[in-house]
Amino acid sequence: MMSYERKVAWLGGSLAFLLAIWAAGLLFSPERRAARAESRSLLAAKAEEAASISIGGLGLSKEAGSWFLAEGSGKLPVQESRVRSFLEAAAAVKRLRPQAKTKAAWESFELDEARAAAVLVKDAKGKVLADFALGGYATAGGEVYLRLAGSEASYSAPSAIASYVRGDRSSWLELRVLPGPLPEADVESLSLRASLALDGPGKPGLALEYALKRSEQGWSGLAGQVDAVAVSSLLRSILNLEAEDILLSPPASAFSPVAARIELSLGNGGTRVLEVGAPAGEGRFYLRLAGGPYVYAVSAYGLRNALKRPADLLVKK
Repeated sequence: MMSYERKVAWLGGSLAFLLAIWAAGLLFSPERRAARAESRSLLAAKAEEAASISIGGLGLSKEAGSWFLAEGSGKLPVQESRVRSFLEAAAAVKRLRPQAKTKAAWESFELDEARAAAVLVKDAKGKVLADFALGGYATAGGEVYLRLAGSEASYSAPSAIASYVRGDRSSWLELRVLPGPLPEADVESLSLRASLALDGPGKPGLALEYALKRSEQGWSGLAGQVDAVAVSSLLRSILNLEAEDILLSPPASAFSPVAARIELSLGNGGTRVLEVGAPAGEGRFYLRLAGGPYVYAVSAYGLRNALKRPADLLVKK
């Protein structure tokens, strides 16, 4: 049998071992790790105070309440919801976890000048609200490395901001062609005319010309019973049409001739006219909203849904 002294020694050793595990758990617990983080905000103001953003080489600015992306001597419309989400994500970062104190660590964190994405946010008076550079994703899940302007220290922070900072130019653009909201019920009639090769040169082209008018029974204008559900799908494709890019300087021949035309007549007496021009390369076509300031590049797939043949709009027997 185990002697009394040996039992005491064994129990004492076990207790010490359990205490060591408990202490390690406290030391490396998420709460303690968070407590060691520095209390710092990435955005030193409310999101609505921002008036200009330089992010990953792109320049965004707010004019009369709307955001635009500067490109050459012109400007392009920006998704205001995306700008707001980015600023809110930056403002939500209240603590930064220190990772290294010197510049020597920048390369391993992708914070060196060649790879880091710089972010600079200012208010309308030019006051700096945020100035940092984003690096790679941290080994700890859900975090990304960053450094603050004027400091060699490296930190990690929640990675919610990374998708915005690393987003490309088109991710910021407002690519919806028809400004909204424009309810489907506001459309009283539509007419479509097209003669273009959606599938590329040498392939059978799309040729159509017809008009539809809303009536008490649904829609009329075709030789046969019009399927209201199919027309509703067509209208949604037109109203929600999104481009893949916006072009400030399209070629002079982009709409010579106009290859397709879609006209929507609204209940308030207004109209919306979309014109499709020549191929823009990579399976896309030039498109413009009559009276609008922009020329878009729209995919053949998007156009195919907005230029349906009459047979696709009839009730199937």
